[in-house]
Amino acid sequence: MRGLGWVLGLLVLVLGLEASLWSLEAGLSPRPLPPKAACHPGPLPTRAELYTDGVVELPLCRAAILELLLEGTLAQGVGPYALLAEGERVLWQGEVRGRVWVRVRVLGQGLLVLAFVNDLYQPPEDRNLFLRDLRVASP
Repeated sequence: MRGLGWVLGLLVLVLGLEASLWSLEAGLSPRPLPPKAACHPGPLPTRAELYTDGVVELPLCRAAILELLLEGTLAQGVGPYALLAEGERVLWQGEVRGRVWVRVRVLGQGLLVLAFVNDLYQPPEDRNLFLRDLRVASP
């Protein structure tokens, strides 16, 4: 009887470990935005300040030419790395050193975001990304 209890306990332990490893893998796997993520029209921000890693949603739900004036502050000789994406499609990415105009064509078919992904704060240096201006023109 004692041997049966030990075998059942071992079976429960193995099944529990397997379930936890499966859920860990599912929880840590990257999930990109769906290509048709809902875009909710709203006022476009003309200025934004990202002092830490993050995103700014740009609720532009139509085809257009988008121009952004980005400014970055350097830390350890490296500027902020910015990424502009529409749904799963990356429109522009790069390091922002000083002031940079970025011009892209958007299709209005997904969630449009500006992301800042490499924040660094080591006083007196602080890497930040600023959206200084945003212009929209017809395609």
